[in-house]
Amino acid sequence: MTTPDTLIHELQRNTSKEKRKEWRKNMSDRTFSLEDPPNTDEFNISSSSLRQDQSSLECRIEHIPFYSWIESNLILLRNNLVRRGLNEQEIIDKEQTITDSLKTCLKDLNDAERKENDLLQARVRATLDECQHLNRLLKLDHSIGKIENEDLPLLVQLNRANELLDRINQVLKEKVEEINQLKVIEEKLCHKLDEKVISFDSDVDDMPYDQRQDILEKHINDLQNLQNERSSAIEQARNQIHEMKTELDLNNTYNQPSDDQQVLNLIDGPVHLIELSKTNVQRLLTIANQLHTTYQENRMKAEHLVATLNALYERLNLIESDRHIKLPLDKPHRPVNLSLLETEIDRCKELRRQNMRTYIENIRDEIFAQYEKCFYGREQMESFLPLYSNDFTEELLEEHEKELEEINMYYNHNEQLFANLANWHEVWAEYREFQRQASDPERFKRRGYSAVQEEKQRKHLEFTLKKVQDTVLQLSKDYETEFGHQFLIEGVPVQDFFNHEKENYSQEKEIEKARKQLARGQTPTTSHAQANIKRLEISSKTPGRQQTNLGKESEIKPTTPFRPASAVHKR
Repeated sequence: MTTPDTLIHELQRNTSKEKRKEWRKNMSDRTFSLEDPPNTDEFNISSSSLRQDQSSLECRIEHIPFYSWIESNLILLRNNLVRRGLNEQEIIDKEQTITDSLKTCLKDLNDAERKENDLLQARVRATLDECQHLNRLLKLDHSIGKIENEDLPLLVQLNRANELLDRINQVLKEKVEEINQLKVIEEKLCHKLDEKVISFDSDVDDMPYDQRQDILEKHINDLQNLQNERSSAIEQARNQIHEMKTELDLNNTYNQPSDDQQVLNLIDGPVHLIELSKTNVQRLLTIANQLHTTYQENRMKAEHLVATLNALYERLNLIESDRHIKLPLDKPHRPVNLSLLETEIDRCKELRRQNMRTYIENIRDEIFAQYEKCFYGREQMESFLPLYSNDFTEELLEEHEKELEEINMYYNHNEQLFANLANWHEVWAEYREFQRQASDPERFKRRGYSAVQEEKQRKHLEFTLKKVQDTVLQLSKDYETEFGHQFLIEGVPVQDFFNHEKENYSQEKEIEKARKQLARGQTPTTSHAQANIKRLEISSKTPGRQQTNLGKESEIKPTTPFRPASAVHKR
């Protein structure tokens, strides 16, 4: 038996079926429009947002079963509620509750998916930032613009970003391996050289790897050069120490503490086991320098002893059989030879004491020879009063030896000046001889005479004289600047010496001219030679006598040092 409720329920169900059939019939392609859209107020959707997004009312065909299922269940719910006897408002409230639950669920799902997308986007961005950072550090040109594209899904972007990062990391791995190999080499060199390694701290995290590699390679190159320098220095120091061991007759301790095994290992140990530290190099160099200083002192001492012994032999006039050491002595600086030299010198000094007079007279000969080499004047030589003494004692010997040492030092310090001065005397003598020959009228009759050659030789001699004279003047000025007093030649200043030489030469030429005029019976007219000529006329009555005397008066004698009578001895 049908009741009114049953009829109503059947009617509603039939109506719903008809609507579903009509809805399916009007559907086209993969989308459909809701024929009776829900009330916008029911879903809290504003009319403006509805106009802005009309596509929200369209749905994909895959969602049709879901929408149909919702519609069917909503109708079924309404029917159940109507059958229960709820009024329209209660039914609407129930439907609103269900709608709100669906909206909340969908909203939560959308929020979760949006967060997941944001996380994916952040991962893509972080990966691309890492790629960009490594691109800059490795100086690569990988482009990241095509990856971060809104048209690409986020998962595709993430996969492409990860692939790019993997490729860059492979390059990074190779570069890091190269740098690590360099670091191993650097650490080995630093350990051997006792130097510090280069550390790239947080301040240089942004430094490109090529720059780090360049820094390491430069540091390694510097360390290798330093290793070569220190190896060479150590080898040279060891060789020098071993050489000094022979020259100084050292034992295996090299004058070092016998318990200092580290130093002995540095000197005699295997080279490849030596730490090339700055400290070890300095220790070896210090030992080598100390031994070399001792060696130089021994050489200087040996030179002094040999010179002293040789002087003793010469001054004592010892024959070969009386000389216990044959000079020159081979390697006189050796300690054994130094001892032999000192013993022989002591023996010769005893002989010197027994033959003091002869010894001092021989020293005086050496002093006068040095006076001549130093162009001393008479007053300079007479200033050394011990030359006049005949009291041949040890004190007199010491004074002579001191004077000889001083004159030798004076000559050695100014040897270049004296050499130029001796050269000037030679050129001056050559020039005077040239002038004598050039004033001889008979030269025109000689075979092969050439006036051009004569003038050329004159200019050459004059140029050489001036050049050597200027050199002597400059060296004398240097001496005066250094010592603060004038440099003397034969007791007069250098410039005065040259002036006197030229004035004397002019007077000699005038005297020679006057002599020739007297020989011809003429009266001399030279003013500078008048006094000499009058003297010659008074002392001479015949031309032959006059010529002879004038020739003796004008004869130029070589300059020799003045020797007082007390300083002259007979052999």
